[in-house]
Amino acid sequence: MRSFLLLAATLIGHAALAQKPVQGDHLPGHVLAMLAPDGSADVVVLEVASTLGIPPGGLVAREVSAPMRIHLFENRGAPIADEVLLRAVQEHPHVAIAQPDRVIEERLVPDDTQYAQQWHHADPEDNDIDSDLAWNITTGGTTPLGHDIVVAIIEGFDRTHPDLNANAWVNIHEIDNNGVDDDGNGYIDDVNGWNPSAGNDNTLFSGSHGTSCAGMTGARGNNATGVAGANWNVKLMPVRIGSLTEANVIASYTYPLVQRRRWNASNGTQGAFVVATSSSWGIDNANAANYPLWCAFYDTLGAAGVLNAGATANNNVNIDAVGDMPTACGSPYMISVTATNSSDQRTFSGYGLTTIDVGAPGSSVRTTGSSGGYTTTSGTSFATPLTAGVIALLYSAPCTALAQLTLDDPQAAADAVRAALFAGVEQVGNLPGQTVTGGRINAHNSLQHVLAQCATYAPGALVGGSVFLEGAYDSGSGLMRDDLRAQGLLPLTEPYTAAGFVMVNNSTPSTTAPVLAVTGTDAIVDWVLVELRASGDPTQVLGSRTALLQRDGDIVSVDGTSPVSFDLPAGSYHVAVRHRNHLGMMTAAPLALGGGVAVVDMTDPATPTWGTDAGKETGGVRLLWAGNVLPDDRLKYAGGSNDRDPILVRIGGAVPTGTATGYFSEDVNLNGQVKYAGSANDRDPVLVNVGGAVPTATRVEQLP
Repeated sequence: MRSFLLLAATLIGHAALAQKPVQGDHLPGHVLAMLAPDGSADVVVLEVASTLGIPPGGLVAREVSAPMRIHLFENRGAPIADEVLLRAVQEHPHVAIAQPDRVIEERLVPDDTQYAQQWHHADPEDNDIDSDLAWNITTGGTTPLGHDIVVAIIEGFDRTHPDLNANAWVNIHEIDNNGVDDDGNGYIDDVNGWNPSAGNDNTLFSGSHGTSCAGMTGARGNNATGVAGANWNVKLMPVRIGSLTEANVIASYTYPLVQRRRWNASNGTQGAFVVATSSSWGIDNANAANYPLWCAFYDTLGAAGVLNAGATANNNVNIDAVGDMPTACGSPYMISVTATNSSDQRTFSGYGLTTIDVGAPGSSVRTTGSSGGYTTTSGTSFATPLTAGVIALLYSAPCTALAQLTLDDPQAAADAVRAALFAGVEQVGNLPGQTVTGGRINAHNSLQHVLAQCATYAPGALVGGSVFLEGAYDSGSGLMRDDLRAQGLLPLTEPYTAAGFVMVNNSTPSTTAPVLAVTGTDAIVDWVLVELRASGDPTQVLGSRTALLQRDGDIVSVDGTSPVSFDLPAGSYHVAVRHRNHLGMMTAAPLALGGGVAVVDMTDPATPTWGTDAGKETGGVRLLWAGNVLPDDRLKYAGGSNDRDPILVRIGGAVPTGTATGYFSEDVNLNGQVKYAGSANDRDPVLVNVGGAVPTATRVEQLP
């Protein structure tokens, strides 16, 4: 086995130790130091040796971590006290941090009886994920803030298995078998997870497959029983998918989504802190473009803070060429996994330089099986839940900033963990050139990345805004109508891509049916586009997010409740809000974003906006100008490229009194019906908003 170096609470690494006596908690004559950005280890050696009178060759330096500029300085026999050497290195101008070279005992190898058969955790040839090293940092289960970490196994498993029972998730907010939805999450008696096909919490899958998957993620560790999962104490949420139909897939993913959204909205007091899902099923040779709802769902889960591990095909094909579901989905929140063997080779599973993200051990791995037993099995089905377990392990890292980020900005936390997972991969075997990252996951490396980046974890730019659309505004109630939603015309996928709007890194392209089912003042009126623009050059869009607009004017993320989150650093930005058939509006001055939710109330005429008459003021409120049927920068009633003629074309072009029902940009008043003539038609607002008297007049959008 190995010994390990503790680099302090936030910097942890490992290296083989020299064979010399241990003095207390550190090795005598050893100093670990992080150099300043322009520091030189050779200069430190030369000048410290000269200061302390150490003869040439008596003080040597060895690089421990190039990316972190960490070196080990060793006094080879000079009669210098350890504290004197440490102080001299600490005070050198080329050194940022210095400390003793401390030793950690090899105390966290689990006592599970079949652990020695789990080569994927600790392999003599080092073709493993270094679980044993990772467990010296954390064995998982909870965040530093004490929140239970949950992984949803989208298949169901035998929760009575002796190695899974203690880790099986339980909905503590629900009373079993009383026929009441006690916690108000939309599911009755969902104490033990959910079975969407049966409409109950009977999640026991008849085969052993799901149980074997669950064991890879979170078989109880160090319980003197069987095997250990990647995460010793993680909570495993069973969701039994039932028959493999796309409807059941979406219904199955919806349950952990609902639970995580409730956790987010309640600051961790309701729902469940689901950080990952694991799915070990799919469709071979499938074109992801034919499954837009399924693929889009991963973006929705990601917006809530959930990463999703998916197993690719077990048929040694190039997924880039032949396709696969779900691992060919383009969402960054689908982590597609192929399988490696104990020689760090991918032999039987799919690959793809643009589609398959990582490799993970999945050949002849030991895990939980049916009837309370254990099995040795192979497939991407088992590499995938191992990856999900590592994702969960990263959330348990001793990094309070990451734990706080899960509360403040769940999507940003998911992005950070995804980045850490990828940063930790080892470039091994035949994975370089065959996967996106070119490597196999390594739990220890990824944990080190989290710790090294811990100080950088902070909420991105969060925007909570308000805006009224003139077309839907009802002056009597002071709210907007939700006719499009009520008639079932609102799409689950944002309309701006298809309409030709240029967006920058939009990561919220879809919502879900439950969000659109909400009624009352929080009912959804339509999709809007929120942009952050450069403070020095507001023509430059730095980030785009499609979002949802509620009847009371609130702009929310695709989960229907959260503020709109941008993965941009804290700073000052102009905030612009645009709509598919209304003129957009932007703040006059940059707003300071970061460290909380910045609220921008564009319904208030007192809020300064860019340009002149950026919005229509009426009855003490400000509205976005309606009538921009063509997605350009102006309202135009007559002449070329006007906004009137498309309305006539939409209803057929021949009979002006005709109508067309649907989700159309020509529906200026957003009532679900396009009308050219008669009462409540969509043509008159265009004329009124260009001035009403001169049909050839125009109104220009006040965006730079």
